[in-house]
Amino acid sequence: MTKVGRMVAAGLSTVALACAIGAGFAYADPDPTPSGTPTTNVTASPAASPTGSAAPRADRSAENQRHRGVLRRTIHGEATLGGKAHRVVTSQRGTVEAVTETSLTVTSEDGFTATYVLTSDTRVRKERKAVSVSDIKLNDTVRVLAIKTGSVLTGKAVRVRAG
Repeated sequence: MTKVGRMVAAGLSTVALACAIGAGFAYADPDPTPSGTPTTNVTASPAASPTGSAAPRADRSAENQRHRGVLRRTIHGEATLGGKAHRVVTSQRGTVEAVTETSLTVTSEDGFTATYVLTSDTRVRKERKAVSVSDIKLNDTVRVLAIKTGSVLTGKAVRVRAG
């Protein structure tokens, strides 16, 4: 993976983690109004728990599924990555409206539309296999990761949803 690819992946992972943490806080406290008095629960003796893990494996799995659900529901967004040179990374999930060998236009379910420049460095994958841009068809559902330079969105990765 190239240095830019690693930086894009790291940046998107950071954004995803921040979204997941925020969703976790929102899920943990569904009532935004604070109570008047704090409560504490004190027990005489601690309950026995398995060594090494406070939560059973099934509970952790459900928590992980919730976090992945946040990522699956993300429609589009942008993040600025720090470093020697700041980069703006964008992500979009939607339907292919137009596709050529050098560009891809995607519209999200909320109406947001963006056109991406495709280069020889753009990775296109379908069903976890590398495919070419010509395998992208109108009305396919895709997820695009791109670098934004000024107003130009250069596609780095396109994942075509199977089906």
